[in-house]
Amino acid sequence: MWPNVEHFVLRSDLVIDGTVSDLAKLKGERYSIGMRNSGAEHTGLYIFDALGIDYTEDLSIAYLGYGPSTNALQDGNIVGMNIPAGAPVSSITQAYALLGDRLTILNWTQETLDLLNAKYPLWDWYDFPPGTYPNQTKHIRTIGSPNVLVTRSDIPEDAVYQITKVIWENLATLQEIHGATKDMRLDIAIEGLGAPLHRGAIRYYREVGLTIPQRLILESDWAEGELEALPFAT
Repeated sequence: MWPNVEHFVLRSDLVIDGTVSDLAKLKGERYSIGMRNSGAEHTGLYIFDALGIDYTEDLSIAYLGYGPSTNALQDGNIVGMNIPAGAPVSSITQAYALLGDRLTILNWTQETLDLLNAKYPLWDWYDFPPGTYPNQTKHIRTIGSPNVLVTRSDIPEDAVYQITKVIWENLATLQEIHGATKDMRLDIAIEGLGAPLHRGAIRYYREVGLTIPQRLILESDWAEGELEALPFAT
C-alpha cells in the first residue's frame, strides 16, 4: 500500500544533532510512544531497542494517542512524540501549525537505518521536502516501512481479487481522500512484503503484468507445472 512513515518529534530546544540519537540524551524527559498495545507503541519500542536507546532509563514513557500527544506537546506535558503513519499525518500538521519551529522531526542517518534493518530489513528512506507540513522550512529525511492489507488464506480467491482490483483501479479516488495514498504505485505494490500473497491478489497482480517472487507464493498456490520448473522442486 503506502509507506508507514516514522515521525519522531522532539521539542526544538532539546535537539542536539537533529537525529533520532538525540532521544538517548533526554535524561528522563516525558516522551509519548503511542497508546498502549498499539502498533505505534510496539514499533516505537522495537526501534528504540534496535538503536540501543534504553527508554527505561533515558525516557519517561507516556502512552498517548496521536491527537492527545499533539495536545500534550503544546501544553508542555511531553517533550516529544512518536507518530508512525502515512504522510501527511493530521496530528503532525496540527503540531506544526501550532508550534512551528518549536518542534523538530528528527532525521535518520545511514548508521541508524542500518542498525534498525539488521534483523528485519523492512525500512527504507522517506523524505519530506520543505512545505510538506505547515511552517516546515527544512528538508527532513526519515524512514518508512510498508503498510499492508492482511487477510486469512481461506478467504475466497475471487473476493480478494475483486478487493485488490477495486483498490488499484480506483486509486485516483483514494488520492482525493488522503494524501498518504499519493505514495501508492502499482509497480512497487509488493515491495517489502514479509508474508505470502493471497492467491486472489496474485491473480490480479499477474493480470497487470507484475512478476511475483517465489517467496511470496505459498506452495499450495503454485499453478500446475510451476513447482516442477523450480530448481528446488523434487
